[in-house]
Amino acid sequence: MTESKLLSTATGKPMDPSAAAEFLHLDVKTITRWARQGYLPAHPLGEGKRKFWRFFEWELSEWLMEKTNGGKAA
Repeated sequence: MTESKLLSTATGKPMDPSAAAEFLHLDVKTITRWARQGYLPAHPLGEGKRKFWRFFEWELSEWLMEKTNGGKAA
């Protein structure tokens, strides 16, 4: 398997805030606020005050596992 194919398999496509909110069963405003605060693993696109946030499912899954299992990721 090539490196680029391996990387795309490991990371998946980035999700927008509405998809991340649906994945975590939270409100879109909560997702955006937590991303801005650095509480949620997120990737800002753009400069200045208005950013476009993107999320990876595997990062959100790991974050959720840490929050629900007392800080111990599987």
